[in-house]
Amino acid sequence: MEYIITTSKEKITLPKKGYFTKGDSGISISIIASFLATNFMGYENKTKVKVNNMLGEYFGKYLESWIKLFQKNNDLEVDGCIGKKTLAKLREYGLKA
Repeated sequence: MEYIITTSKEKITLPKKGYFTKGDSGISISIIASFLATNFMGYENKTKVKVNNMLGEYFGKYLESWIKLFQKNNDLEVDGCIGKKTLAKLREYGLKA
């Protein structure tokens, strides 16, 4: 499978606490959600409605479940948060932000 490289002029920087989690918001969340929607559409058989609920600048329950599955499939700690290791793995798949 080839992955689509997602490039953004915005740079993803983790917040002071060191990770993004459910309830967070901002452009970084939007970039990550768009990358997942583009490259990992098959996760949990996402419907258009669910994908639309994940896109945007808010880290909600759908994005959290998608992150958990991504972590599980990549042998990362499954906590639903986007920290250094999860972000690094996303970048390995082509996230350029």
